[in-house]
Amino acid sequence: MKKIHVSRKLLSKYKTIRQALLDAHDGDTIEIEPGLYHESVQLSKSVTLIGLSDQPEDVRIAGRFKVTKNASVHIKNLSFFNTDKGLLIEQGHANVIHCQFHEIKKYAIQIKEQGHLSLTDATIRHNTIGIHNRGRARIEYCALYAQQGSQVYTGSNGRLIMKHSHIYNGDTTAFYFDQNSRSYVENCQIYGHHSEQRQIKAQEQSEAVLQDCQIYESQSGGILLQDQAKLTLRSSKLTENTPTQIEGQGGELFLKNSSIERGQSGISLNQRSKAEIEQCTIKDHSYDQISVHEASAYIFHCKIHAGERAGITQLAKSYVYIEATDIFDHHMPQIALSEDARLSMNHSSVFEGSHYGVWLTERSSATIAHSRFFDNDLNQLMVADFSEATLDDVDVFDGRQSGLYITDHSHVQLTNSSFYHHHDLYPQVYVLNQSSVTMKETRIIDSYESGIRFENQSTGLIEHCQINGHYEAQIDVRDSQPTIRETFIQDGGTCAIRLLHAGGLIENCFFTGHEHNIAIGGTCETDIIGQEADALRQYEEAVSETKEMELGISQQDIQQALKKAQEEADREARTAEIVGLVEQLEERLGKK
Repeated sequence: MKKIHVSRKLLSKYKTIRQALLDAHDGDTIEIEPGLYHESVQLSKSVTLIGLSDQPEDVRIAGRFKVTKNASVHIKNLSFFNTDKGLLIEQGHANVIHCQFHEIKKYAIQIKEQGHLSLTDATIRHNTIGIHNRGRARIEYCALYAQQGSQVYTGSNGRLIMKHSHIYNGDTTAFYFDQNSRSYVENCQIYGHHSEQRQIKAQEQSEAVLQDCQIYESQSGGILLQDQAKLTLRSSKLTENTPTQIEGQGGELFLKNSSIERGQSGISLNQRSKAEIEQCTIKDHSYDQISVHEASAYIFHCKIHAGERAGITQLAKSYVYIEATDIFDHHMPQIALSEDARLSMNHSSVFEGSHYGVWLTERSSATIAHSRFFDNDLNQLMVADFSEATLDDVDVFDGRQSGLYITDHSHVQLTNSSFYHHHDLYPQVYVLNQSSVTMKETRIIDSYESGIRFENQSTGLIEHCQINGHYEAQIDVRDSQPTIRETFIQDGGTCAIRLLHAGGLIENCFFTGHEHNIAIGGTCETDIIGQEADALRQYEEAVSETKEMELGISQQDIQQALKKAQEEADREARTAEIVGLVEQLEERLGKK
């Protein structure tokens, strides 16, 4: 192994790199003095090329290096510029350290399918494309910025490992993952890309993992996921990417131990894309924090909060599963479902919102278990427009309207749950407009208004429940037909049950501590079995007596009126008779 010295000086034996390569053998080192070298060379020998300056820009190569024939080449302290391609690795391996690539018309570095690159401490700037990789590349401690095209492209069956680098201020994407490529990016800073391609784009069947990365400050969005691509972010942060931090148009997203914050929209999933989001914080967005449209999301152990609109919105047959997650402090519904969307929620809390806690509409459905809803300004659970919900072991409390509001042909099945402390003007559970509720093993306690109100042809089953501590009717039935069975209704104010134009069944319930156990008004067809079984009979008797009394009073008034009229008529007749007699007397006196 020998050293070959290249210099532009007059008496130098090797004035060009090409001359040195002709005499070099595998293992030799070519030392290049500072200067400008206008030449392109083919590296088919396993040699080392070193610029003899600590500043790469002192040794400038205005040409292309091409690695071929399975050569293993080491390149250090060189600057490539003003050429079509800087470094092309067609077949073989290049270990590149402390180099620069700038003002290159096509690819600063191109790695083909049989090429391998190790790149350390390099600067790649102001080129058309920074790194175009279809082979194998390992990149560490580098800076890539201001490329006209992608800063790093990995396609075909390419493999990329990139660590401890800065990728910023490019005209299109920072990373473009394509085709069947596989990439791993760790501890990188990615920012300042503003094209329609987003800062990171993954498509086709590519797979990429980003670990401990920061992706920020883009006016065109953070990440775009398409087709069948898979993208994993771990311990990473996305911030100030507008309009959308992460957008899925297909593909699979895996997000863990990461933060998505301060943007317009947080995560938007569309076109059957899927997302698994675990131990993440999503906050401070001016639009919806997570939007799911014809897609699915699985959310575990997260915090979603401080949004100016909704926490999670679901549309068009989307599905979302939420586990052990806190959703709070949103100005629109914290969770909103429409258009046949489906929600499953377990061991989670929805609280301190300025609107609904959960809103289901347009035939949506939800299964919610072991969760809490509290301190929401509007109805805490809103089920409307032919929607359905199944609630088990749910605590709903301290709301400023109703705890559960069911309307417009909707149905809720409720078991083993508790409702308490809602606003003075609203029943805790409100069922209206031909809706229904099935409620078992549930407590509804301690609120000023009614515990449950049925209205406008609604139905339901209340069985084995405890209802107590309401000042108004604890169960208020208006023009509806619920079944209330084996339920304890205690310690209320006005009455236990109020029936107004009601039907249905009350069977074997227990009443105590009310002014009236059952208050009835209007037409009532309710069957009552057990305690207060005679309430309806007593009501009917009272109504009958009242009618008779009203009828009796009416006949007496008629008789008195007739009598008075007759007396008036008699009085007028007598008066007329007297007047006639006077006239006759006057006539007689006049004749005399």
